[in-house]
Amino acid sequence: MCAKQTNFKLPNPNEEAIEDVTVDQAMVGTCWAKCVFDHYNLMENNTLDMAKVRHYYKRYHKIDPEYETEMLNAYESCHSKSEDATEQFLSLPIVRAFATSKFCKPTSSIIMSCVIYHFFHNCPKNRWSNTTECVETLAFAKKCKDVLTTM
Repeated sequence: MCAKQTNFKLPNPNEEAIEDVTVDQAMVGTCWAKCVFDHYNLMENNTLDMAKVRHYYKRYHKIDPEYETEMLNAYESCHSKSEDATEQFLSLPIVRAFATSKFCKPTSSIIMSCVIYHFFHNCPKNRWSNTTECVETLAFAKKCKDVLTTM
């Protein structure tokens, strides 16, 4: 729903690397992430409301406590870093050059990419598929740990 509403397109088979995502696409992603957090009512005044996040995961993911715990850990970690990360993102010359009023404040997308990164790296081993693709993806992400944080 949010991808359609914000015209955010997830990578296609020809856009497999983060380097293939244009700055314009990344900036559209700011509105997609904001839409997702707004849909679940997790933000208050452009700040993540951790009480709402905890309530959401405890309510909707109670059948999977392992998932709930890892997601809440990721949110806790990312929430504490979001102000500095947002400032750092906005200071990038290419972001300043492309930042216009048609894009959303990046706080939501910074938190979301951080959560994805942390959850991805802390996913329990028994949940990983032992395929070449998964093993290589995890190895790449651990080697190039800044890649997911700049989504």
